Amino acid sequence: MKAMTNSRPEALEALRLFRIIFKSITKHYSEVEQATGIGGASLWALAEIADSHNLTVSGLAKAMSIHQSTASNLLEKLETKDYILRVRSKQDRRVVNLSLTDKGRRILDKAPMPYRGLLPDVVMRLEPEMLVQLNSNLTELVAKLGRKYEKDAFLPLGRP
Repeated sequence: MKAMTNSRPEALEALRLFRIIFKSITKHYSEVEQATGIGGASLWALAEIADSHNLTVSGLAKAMSIHQSTASNLLEKLETKDYILRVRSKQDRRVVNLSLTDKGRRILDKAPMPYRGLLPDVVMRLEPEMLVQLNSNLTELVAKLGRKYEKDAFLPLGRP
């Protein structure tokens, strides 16, 4: 394989920006874990539960853009640590609603912002026009990857 001797400045700048993004995300998740003892995905789940009345497992999965089984596994860990409660709905016993315990609220109180993580937070705040452009460019980039791990698209970025 021939090494690239004619590097394009624009390509190198894009790589530099990706490094800033990846390192910033990694450092934020490390700060979350140091401050709270839980991973970034778990913190995001706690924040979603705190912000939503009667949130369900499927509602949490949708809010975090993760697979429902991933959300269930995440909740299992949070429930084991007494950060959340699962409560059956009085109207429909098949529905299980999620709520924070006092211990879960204390975790949120000491966690660094943003709760959902740097990348999800900024992406959620982008203007619609910019998101359309970003999605188009990222779709093209992903299409050109030699190796794609598309099955991982619905796994959280931060450790549970």
